[in-house]
Amino acid sequence: MTNFKKNFQSFGKSLLFPISLLSFMAIFLGLAAALQNPNIIEFMPFLDNTFLQNILGMIRKISALPFGYLPLLFAMSIPLGMVKRDKEVAVYAGAVGYIAMLIGMNYFLSLQGYTPETTSIAYLMETEGLSQVEATLLNARFTSTLGIFVYNTNVIGGIIAGLMGVYLHNKFRQTELHAALTFYSGKRFVPIISALVMVVVGIGLTFVWPIVNAGIINMGELISETGLFGTFLYGFTEKIINPTGLHHILNQTFRFTALGGVENIDGHSLVGALQIYLYQLDKNLPFSTDATRFLAQGKILHMVFGMPAAVLAIYRMALPEKREKVLKFFLAGLTAVILTGITEPIEFTFIFISPVLWIVNAIFAGLAFLVPAIFDAGIGNIQGGIIDWLVFGVFQGLETKWYIYLIAGPIFFAMYYFSYTFIIRKFNVLTIGRRKTDFEDDEEDDTENVPVKEQDRKTAENIIEGLGGLTNIVDVDNCISRLRVEVKNGELVKEAYLKKTNPNGIVRPDANTVHVVYGGRVSKMRNIVDNYMYEQKA
Repeated sequence: MTNFKKNFQSFGKSLLFPISLLSFMAIFLGLAAALQNPNIIEFMPFLDNTFLQNILGMIRKISALPFGYLPLLFAMSIPLGMVKRDKEVAVYAGAVGYIAMLIGMNYFLSLQGYTPETTSIAYLMETEGLSQVEATLLNARFTSTLGIFVYNTNVIGGIIAGLMGVYLHNKFRQTELHAALTFYSGKRFVPIISALVMVVVGIGLTFVWPIVNAGIINMGELISETGLFGTFLYGFTEKIINPTGLHHILNQTFRFTALGGVENIDGHSLVGALQIYLYQLDKNLPFSTDATRFLAQGKILHMVFGMPAAVLAIYRMALPEKREKVLKFFLAGLTAVILTGITEPIEFTFIFISPVLWIVNAIFAGLAFLVPAIFDAGIGNIQGGIIDWLVFGVFQGLETKWYIYLIAGPIFFAMYYFSYTFIIRKFNVLTIGRRKTDFEDDEEDDTENVPVKEQDRKTAENIIEGLGGLTNIVDVDNCISRLRVEVKNGELVKEAYLKKTNPNGIVRPDANTVHVVYGGRVSKMRNIVDNYMYEQKA
């Protein structure tokens, strides 16, 4: 197996760390949100209790944790999954690098005059003279991440930081600086170089991201002007760009600007699909199907029927001995997607490892928007799970045409199941459960098992022998000048072997501690020992 393939598989598996948290929390987030929904409370009056609603609110806040910090979780989880040596250093570097990237982006945006105040919709309309559409589109480009005002790079920003964390860790883990700076050598240098490099990456993104945003806005204008095909294109585009986080810009564009529709109702000028729908819902008016075609009705077929079918295909294509664990892994995500329409816990398990599944998923998502629009369905809101189908479809009467999902749903289920099964088998897509090492923490991976050079081997052997052998070593660390080693039995230490490595001195603070003084060479000697010990244990 090539290193590229191994690294790519490790990347896919590393995403399971945040996905697992995401899928688990999504269940509580969805349930709490549903029980706080005014329409649900209206049908279940006992929920209208201050204490109960406060508890649900707290659950909702806690459950939203992975959604608010998902980019940072990706920045940490990718090094955690891909690096085999000094994981903690790589994870730390990924987090430091991500924050540095945000700071770099924020500083350069401020130089360009972009701040939370100057990009607010009100400021842009009143001071800059932009129309509501223009102001909304510009405002949608930005967000506050970890309290830092930046372009909304979402998950992509976290993935960039995570992959850079892996690269910088592997490249600089054994860096030896000048003797005067030896304290900052080796592993300590990794987060330092990560901070410096990622600030530059953040500045670079201030030039790249506006181009990406402009492409999304142009696509939105095309969608708005092409009728039913535009409805398909909306669903396709939203899904194809979903892992980048840019789908929020597309959603904002259609929910709150003229691209999503403009209607004059009772003397009120309503702009945007969601605003039109919510006004009609509040006033018990007939729903505008031109507005709802961009709302929840386009997601139900994909989420309630498509995603369970995708999971079934992944389950059936898994190794027989892995299927039970595959089912347990997806159970939380299935619950979340069916109830509330949160798809990431399922989609993120395959869209990063298979371009074909990613594209097919986007095509079917486009069809999920197109079919209800063809039949003039009128189901609003934004989530798209079964709760939306019930509350905003069934409960609102036959005029919403909620019943078409009972016919189209099984068809979509079959489409997803058979196409995913075929693609996984045809292209040998390594979805969860198709490898013997899946769900095993002790996966063997030698991508970083760099053999010890022969010249260094003798040095390492002398140090290890001098410390009483591998089995006698409890812990190896270093300070600015000393190799600090804790041993089980101090009587086994043989200083004669240690002296063969030409140390500046040997210090024995206590019976089970050995300090070998190497001065400016300490980082190199630490790496030699670490590499040798890792090789022997492997």
